[in-house]
Amino acid sequence: MLKIIIYHLLKNSRIFLKNWPKLIFFYIITIMAGPNKISNRTAIFLNFATHMITDTYASFIVGLIPIITEKLELSLFLVSVLTAVSFISCNLTQPAFGYFSDKYGIKYFLIIGPLVASIFISMVGILPSYWLILIFLFLGNLGVAAIHPPTAASASHFGGSRKGLTNSIISLGGILGFSVGSLFIVFIINKIGFNFVPLAAVPGVILSMVLIRFAPFMHIKKARKAPVGFLKRFKSIKKSRFAMLLLLLFTAYSREIAVQSMFTFMPLYFTGKGVELINFGYIILAFLVIGGIGGLFAGYYSDKIRNRTAVIQAALIISVPLFYMMFKVSLNISIVLFIAAGFFAVSTLPLCIRMVQDIFPGNVSLASSLIIGASTGTAAATLMLIGKIADNIGMIRTINYVLILPIVAVLLLFLFPYIKKRYS
Repeated sequence: MLKIIIYHLLKNSRIFLKNWPKLIFFYIITIMAGPNKISNRTAIFLNFATHMITDTYASFIVGLIPIITEKLELSLFLVSVLTAVSFISCNLTQPAFGYFSDKYGIKYFLIIGPLVASIFISMVGILPSYWLILIFLFLGNLGVAAIHPPTAASASHFGGSRKGLTNSIISLGGILGFSVGSLFIVFIINKIGFNFVPLAAVPGVILSMVLIRFAPFMHIKKARKAPVGFLKRFKSIKKSRFAMLLLLLFTAYSREIAVQSMFTFMPLYFTGKGVELINFGYIILAFLVIGGIGGLFAGYYSDKIRNRTAVIQAALIISVPLFYMMFKVSLNISIVLFIAAGFFAVSTLPLCIRMVQDIFPGNVSLASSLIIGASTGTAAATLMLIGKIADNIGMIRTINYVLILPIVAVLLLFLFPYIKKRYS
């Protein structure tokens, strides 16, 4: 059915462009008249789509960095603040959204998240000042943050016996969206100009309208029983579980600080080497899609092997030399190494989510938000310091120092099986 729809849209593209408001309205009315219940597969698909479309807006800033840097004459520190504010808003607030989605249900966050993200972030392209850009990025990324704990919790609830694979599928949706986002916004700017950037909000608004119809039927009964307070839950954790949690948080943090540094500085590095902005969008697309494929492999094998930390360690230890060698070779080989490193670095995220959900089986939204929220947000806060350091010692040298952290995480993860066996 989807192939038929796409075929006719392409075949009759002029008619579609001329009458798209009527067609979208008809589609929404059709959706609203749908069934009163949904299957597990439909719920997984809706969460996949929500993650994908909402995360598209999260990466707009990656594509806009070279343009904003040139327009406003920003230092590396101010560039890093743009990325940091986006990631802090998008990630550091996720534990709070995870707690409230456990307590009140996921439907409200699934509906409001895409709407807020699409409206605020799509306005960034027409804002006249640096401070307004920061404010709109912060508010818009709160919408991005709101959908992450519910979608991750849905993977745990609707995934059945294949929770690791389902986590990877929904994570792939976010990775695909994030990878397309920078390319999408650059395409709009190149084709129709900055004044039409707010049109990028259309997919997010439509998604929210569709979710108004379906989100109420995605119940997560266990997650909605939340009589215990946020702080009391942490106080009740056994020391062994808390130690394992800290190890996973540091691992996720080290991975995130490396990846976020790449998203912040590599647009400037590659465009400085003569790569056109639209082509850099394709590079980011390949980096994240390849990483998403790696995540599917990692998620699949995480359901089959016991020592999941070994998979994370292998992925991180392979990614570090690939990132390091990017600056030692020619441009074309550098691009290949960058994309290859994405396969290993990005693929560790669903594994970390799955492992922390095993530590908090009764509160999977909160557990998921600790990995995709707290660790990522903390990494974003650190990114501002990294930007300041880069202004003083240079971008490449700073990145090389950042790559030490994943190596430390790999070494610390050797303690994980020991703690789990000895004290659990």
